[in-house]
Amino acid sequence: MKTGFSSGRTVRAAIAITILSCALTLPAAAHDIGDWVLAPWRDSAQTFPGVVVGKNGASLTIQFDDGTRETRISSEVRVFDWVAGSSIECQWSDGRWYSATVRWLANDGQTMQIRYDDDGTVERTNTGKCRSPN
Repeated sequence: MKTGFSSGRTVRAAIAITILSCALTLPAAAHDIGDWVLAPWRDSAQTFPGVVVGKNGASLTIQFDDGTRETRISSEVRVFDWVAGSSIECQWSDGRWYSATVRWLANDGQTMQIRYDDDGTVERTNTGKCRSPN
C-alpha cells in the first residue's frame, strides 16, 4: 500500500513537526482574580501557594497563604498543583525547610497532612508553611 511517503523516517518527521506546531500554538495559562497559584516570593527559586487578588496587564498580585503579598509577572506564576503524593518542602518548628510528601489536602484547600522524608514524621499543617522546591 502506498502512503505517499518514501520511508517510515519521513512519516515520523511529519508527525513530529505536526506535534511541535500544535504545542507552539497552545495559549499560556491565564490567571484570574481568585485563582489559587504557586509563585516565587522575592528572589526565591521556590514557589509558594497563594491566591491572585489583583491583576494589571501582565502583573499579578498574589496573597500568599502565609499572609504576605507580592506582585509578580504572570509568566512566573503557575497553577497550584499539589495533590496527595506531591513532593514539597515544609518549615519545621526549628524554622528550617525539610523535604516532605503531601498525604492529603482538606476541602478547605489549606489544611493538609504531610510526611517528612528524612525521618517519617507525619504532621498536620497548612499550605502557608510549605513551598514547592522547583
